[in-house]
Amino acid sequence: MLRITEKSEDGEILRVRLDGTINTDSYSELEKVFARYNGADGRTIILDMAGVDFMNDEAARNLIRVRSERVRIINCSPFIVMLLETLDRPDGMP
Repeated sequence: MLRITEKSEDGEILRVRLDGTINTDSYSELEKVFARYNGADGRTIILDMAGVDFMNDEAARNLIRVRSERVRIINCSPFIVMLLETLDRPDGMP
């Protein structure tokens, strides 16, 4: 289960706090947030993952694809950092 809390900061930043588990099913809920704020308003989306305790490989690959100047990921656990770094390498190996 994933809880998503959205908070607008100064009109230019949307902070999205994530709590729980990110898997294929729960990632679809996160995609709805991205769709609502997709480029038109120019906001930066900050994904605050301090409350994420697990993320599967498929969800991690999806986050790697959307990560950009406009979508930033912060406050990851060491496990999530390692997962994102490993999957972001061309060979997928540590």
